[in-house]
Amino acid sequence: MAWAGDILALDLAKTTGWAYGAPGEEPIYGSVTFGNENTTRARVLRNCREWMVSFLVASPARLVVFEAPLTPGQLQGHTNIDSIRLLIGIAETVDELLFDRADVREARVSDVRTFFLGTNRIKRADAKDATKYKCRKLGWSPQDDNAADALALWCYQAAHMAPQHSVKLLPLWGA
Repeated sequence: MAWAGDILALDLAKTTGWAYGAPGEEPIYGSVTFGNENTTRARVLRNCREWMVSFLVASPARLVVFEAPLTPGQLQGHTNIDSIRLLIGIAETVDELLFDRADVREARVSDVRTFFLGTNRIKRADAKDATKYKCRKLGWSPQDDNAADALALWCYQAAHMAPQHSVKLLPLWGA
């Protein structure tokens, strides 16, 4: 039996990118900021929870997917313990909130990049630019790299759930 339903893809961070829709349809997308540099971790987590609840009331999702948080070893030299705790906390908040509401999945950044860009052998900043470029080639106009990453994740998950409706991806630098 063919899979059907709406997918919510989340690029989790203090500014979270999101993309929502059913495979085969045009997704809606954007980004939401849960706080600034002065916002406490607890407030960011609460803001995340409140946004998720209000979003899902208006737009129920059968499946929610987010990028798996990187391990501290993978982030070595690029972040601090407070950032790691925040990112893990946001992922756990989403996971707990959706426990009995939706199918929740994680996707590795490397898998999403390989699917969407055709390679994972690319520096982070270059990957962000390439993802925004690819989104524009597909007719989308994400306002930032967070929304672009969420769109890439949405495409990845949609292709796995309903390959017959997946977005046909052009070669990255092709016409």
